[in-house]
Amino acid sequence: MSGILGFAGNRLQTVHVGQLQRALRSLERRGRDGHSILVFNNSEPSSLFLDATSERSHFSFRNSSAPNDMATAMLACCHFEEEDRSYALSHSLASEDSRVFLACDGVIDNGPELSQELQKFGHDLRSNSRREILLAALEQWGPDCLARVKGSFAFAALNFHRRSLILARDAFGTRPLFYSRPDSTGLFFSSQITALLELTSAAPKVNRASLYRYLAHNIMDHAPETFFAGISQVPPGHYLEVPLDKPSEFSVTPYRRVVPVQTRLSFEEAAECLRELVIRSVTSQVGAQNSLGAAHSGGFDSSFVIAAFERAHPDAQMPLYTCVPLVRNGAFSQSEEAWADLAASGFRSPLNKVRVSAEALPGEFDSLICLHEEPFSSPVVFAQLQLFRAARDNGVRMMLSGQGGDTLFATSADQLLRAMLAHLRRGRWGSATALFEAAANLPQGSFGQLARAATRTVLPGGLQAFARRLARPPRPDWLKAEWFELDSALPKGDLGLPMLRFEDRNSVTCSILNRMPLLTVELQDFVWSQPAEYLVTANQPIKSIECAAMRGLVPDAILARRERSGFPVPVREWLDELAPWVEMNITEIVRLPFFERHRVRQVWEAVRSQKASVSRAFLVWRWIFLAGWLRSMNVGLD
Repeated sequence: MSGILGFAGNRLQTVHVGQLQRALRSLERRGRDGHSILVFNNSEPSSLFLDATSERSHFSFRNSSAPNDMATAMLACCHFEEEDRSYALSHSLASEDSRVFLACDGVIDNGPELSQELQKFGHDLRSNSRREILLAALEQWGPDCLARVKGSFAFAALNFHRRSLILARDAFGTRPLFYSRPDSTGLFFSSQITALLELTSAAPKVNRASLYRYLAHNIMDHAPETFFAGISQVPPGHYLEVPLDKPSEFSVTPYRRVVPVQTRLSFEEAAECLRELVIRSVTSQVGAQNSLGAAHSGGFDSSFVIAAFERAHPDAQMPLYTCVPLVRNGAFSQSEEAWADLAASGFRSPLNKVRVSAEALPGEFDSLICLHEEPFSSPVVFAQLQLFRAARDNGVRMMLSGQGGDTLFATSADQLLRAMLAHLRRGRWGSATALFEAAANLPQGSFGQLARAATRTVLPGGLQAFARRLARPPRPDWLKAEWFELDSALPKGDLGLPMLRFEDRNSVTCSILNRMPLLTVELQDFVWSQPAEYLVTANQPIKSIECAAMRGLVPDAILARRERSGFPVPVREWLDELAPWVEMNITEIVRLPFFERHRVRQVWEAVRSQKASVSRAFLVWRWIFLAGWLRSMNVGLD
């Protein structure tokens, strides 16, 4: 885990030492034990040394007429000293010819394979560390190396061969990387928004389009946009290249595309192949790490990861952690505790239960908001942080997570419809009927999604647009849509995976390296190459091929589950328990200029009196977290 910070452009920038120190302090969650700073006058580098107790500094350029506090570029990286160096890409590093410089946050999983390939090109990889390998790959192939690199990473590289700055994130966006262009002469970047705001001296202002999408549609990741006006994020699976001489002409380029694996496997063969791929992924990501733990919910995905670990390491155990939300009076009816117990009964590893109540949330609210920097809409983020804290207190340094399973194995309505049509075209009426019956067993709302998929598939293009307008949900009556002054607030690209952001921030602040063995390009390529009917069958309508791959590794009762509720928290009960605190927030919320005060009050009263749905309770939480974000981050609305 590391924090990245810097700028690059075509004119000299003043390096304000106090400002830089404050920016680095805001990155301390990602690396608090030390930092490396390089400053550049064109291609000439010099180290910058900061006095931790004052605003004094020392750096100088050799043979340069630039003032001591001026630079055309800067590259900084803060890190943890105690990190396992075989996994961490922690320091700023120069290439063999001192023409490529790197600051990176993350993990490379295919280092040995890349090392062998690079040595054939004559690279002298003395330490053979992951960070050295990535730097050599950048030197050899430039940004084209991203198609070869596998892992969880974000990096910034100054390449003076190409006269460019390259910013990149892994295929899924597991690590953050933000950037801002205050003017046309340069670009600033950082792992955290707060550090970027400090470095650019910018006053935080809201992005109205992102705010509207969050309020109206509960969208929390808007890549490449953020909730902050003027601050963007490098999209997952993309790299951004900035010409140092013409920084206004930067480009954002996708490098990741799903590559179908041409196979003719039966369902049983595909399930066996999937099992081996997951076991291999777990083995690769765990490596020689001993201080392991795993998040466990009792669902399919976390169970698959734990089972794969135990199959790959038959003599090893690792502590499992599950979160048990508590309510003040009685039991939480939707608790996953019983499912977690049932799944754990099939494992050797011990289960630790982290019991979380709402009592501590008001006291931690502002710090939680500042940790995540952007709004979220559920107290599940608070509960997850308690789980990581418990693991940290027990000495866990790496946590395995089942995150990514929904991305890989959940069947979309479009896939299901295409599978039905394929069976019908081949005259397989029984198979098509079985798939339709399987759809009836999918979670509530699936038939609506299936109808919309049919609209997209059957109707001509012009009628599709008309049907989408008819099906568009009405604007919420508690929201003043005209305040946002938007023609359209629909996102321009694919939405990101907000849970990756939550897991990253919660794990990093606990100094835990979070790994997601189900979220790899190999698994994505393989699963998305299988026929849609492998993902949904009549006997197992939820994640069929994943369940088949797990059979014999986890209890059959877990595989027989039909609901897909995610990890539930008592959203309605916690609002009731915290009613005085919620009321204080509602008083603040109704003062915001984009809310209809009377309707906000009505919704809250309906939730308080138990007359509203759970979705309305989530809506109240969304308002609360938004108000907290505007206040804690001092975000301007103008």
